[in-house]
Amino acid sequence: MGEEFGRYRLDRVLGQGGMGIVFAATDLRLNRTVALKVITGVLAESPEFRARFQAEAASLARLDSPHVIAIHDHDEIDGTPYIVTQYVEGVDLWTQINEHGAMPAKQALQLCAQLARGLADAHRVGVIHRDVKPGNVLIRGAGTPDQHAYLCDFGIARADGVEGPAPTATGMVAGTWSYLSPDRTAGAPATPSSDIYALGCVLWACVTGREPYQGTDVQVALAHQQAPIPRLPGNGPFTDQLNAVVERALAKDPADRYTDASVFRADLERLAAIAPADTLDAPVAAPDGPTVVRPQPGGAAPTVIPGGRGSVPLRHRRWPLFVAAAAVLALLIGGITWLTLRNDDADGDDDRTAPGIAEDLDGDGHGDALVQQSRFDALSPLPSWTLASTGKLFQKAQRTASAIGTPARGDVDADGRPDIAWVEETSDEILAVHVEPGKGEPWDTEVRIDPDADLQDYSAQVGDVTGDGRSDIVLIGDAGDVDTIWVAVGRKDGFADPTPWYKSELAQGTILIGDFDGDDTDDVLYAADRDDVAVDADPEVDDIAGLVRVLVADDNGFTASKDLDLTNAALAPLVSDWSVGDVDGNGDDELVIVGASNTGIIVHDFVDGAFTAQKIWWSVSRTQEERREEYARDALADATVSDVDGDGDGDLVQLINTETEAFALSVRISDGSKFADAEDWGALACGTECEDSFDFID
Repeated sequence: MGEEFGRYRLDRVLGQGGMGIVFAATDLRLNRTVALKVITGVLAESPEFRARFQAEAASLARLDSPHVIAIHDHDEIDGTPYIVTQYVEGVDLWTQINEHGAMPAKQALQLCAQLARGLADAHRVGVIHRDVKPGNVLIRGAGTPDQHAYLCDFGIARADGVEGPAPTATGMVAGTWSYLSPDRTAGAPATPSSDIYALGCVLWACVTGREPYQGTDVQVALAHQQAPIPRLPGNGPFTDQLNAVVERALAKDPADRYTDASVFRADLERLAAIAPADTLDAPVAAPDGPTVVRPQPGGAAPTVIPGGRGSVPLRHRRWPLFVAAAAVLALLIGGITWLTLRNDDADGDDDRTAPGIAEDLDGDGHGDALVQQSRFDALSPLPSWTLASTGKLFQKAQRTASAIGTPARGDVDADGRPDIAWVEETSDEILAVHVEPGKGEPWDTEVRIDPDADLQDYSAQVGDVTGDGRSDIVLIGDAGDVDTIWVAVGRKDGFADPTPWYKSELAQGTILIGDFDGDDTDDVLYAADRDDVAVDADPEVDDIAGLVRVLVADDNGFTASKDLDLTNAALAPLVSDWSVGDVDGNGDDELVIVGASNTGIIVHDFVDGAFTAQKIWWSVSRTQEERREEYARDALADATVSDVDGDGDGDLVQLINTETEAFALSVRISDGSKFADAEDWGALACGTECEDSFDFID
């Protein structure tokens, strides 16, 4: 290092991200150490972004707070924007918690009181942080009586009264899942209240050593919306008062939260004065049930969220997917409509009357559907339900057998009839499989798994990837910080032990099964984050881009297709519903995506080894308020593809939450190129159990 940038000497790199590079630098005029962020790449070439950047920096410079990193300078040199801030010799709060665990209660409360003061000072001049989290808190003298906290990285802050475009892409949600308030995920703009909620999450992390809700991004987002507010165990005046502060800061409704950060600060300072000097006991599980979502490093038990059996997420258990979904939500309900998206053959005997329809459970030539009922605190498996189609409507739902584990539909005994397999990891070395065959007696088997593979049983899918007419089990293992796809090959006597078929360069992906190339052998749809995908040249959505690729099965392995980049965040599956099926009747499967606000349905074909451009198969125009109401109603419980009218192309079946004692069964008939408007095909009566989770078994 040692190069000069204007009046600054660049001493060393402090960090690098989507926007550019942060240096420790020396101000040669004032002879002081500063932090200098230089914007690089395509952003530096955008006049619109540069104007927005300078306006934002000017608004932040209005801040004068002992607990907010000060802005010293901002300008451009040869067209390259930069911003100079106060340099703090210390550690960020995330690193402090990660290395040392929970903080002593008094120390945690004092630190968060300082942050509350910083927020109050920012809000007073109209600046909202939008991304309060431990990684954006710097501490000088961490762990000492003189520790001093600073809020930093207001890089995605929005200041009232600043002219020009918002610092985040139109309609995008900025923030980090573990600290994002329910109103933000519902598309509401950032407010002081959402900053206060995020600080409440930081408080919980300081006191307990972990975030309030843990799991996949999907699980965490749903937990902020639906899970009970976490509470510290025990009672007594101090614990009761601290729980009351947490409950107010993390209230689901902004109206129930602290109205001002200074009031929050006063409560924190009051509690700090009477707090013990030791760490507090953290809760082992959420108050409403014993189910743990996914252990985090260090062995701490995460707070539970409502969901299905075991570690299966509540709504989209097929999709424990990307951080991208936050942006999708705002797009769908905040001004960008879906209309803008336009710019196995068996070896065994088969006596069914319509063997060509994979979803036909009763052999009458019409595709049917299976639904699994689940409840996160259930001690035994809840039933599954068979929905038999007459070609015009669904007959009364029939209660059928169920089991513990993740359910998937396939033909595991190669008799041409759909079977259901439940997959559950019973130990680090055993994967248990329970099979309910389409004909015959149920059976159980076990396979041994590599304890180091870190297989995720909630990712289990069933499909014939070997092409022998017998379904196999496909799962994701995420050991080593990258995904590996494992396959347990189906055999006459059960399943072989899983072996790795594909190693990705990506992590935290998810899978669906389908025959995308029409060769009578199932393939795997794999979707994952990818941080290096540029999204509309906007740094704030670089980390939410993703991709979809088809893994084509071939000789005990998979070959990856050309990637479909999800640079349009409105395609992310957290707030949309993804299904696979042959909706155009051409003999191979397509990817079907239903928008969260029920505004449009798009279809991707897979042709010549790649997904084609999206096609709108159904859409409707809604006002912004109608989209917001539709999303808030969260009526779509799940969707699946099934040829319910038996004409050769898959139709879209939707399970609709009516907030009564039954789920409505809605069908959109396919004509091979588009879906018709929804028709009422009956109901699934659930009585007093309608608050349970109901999901299609695919």
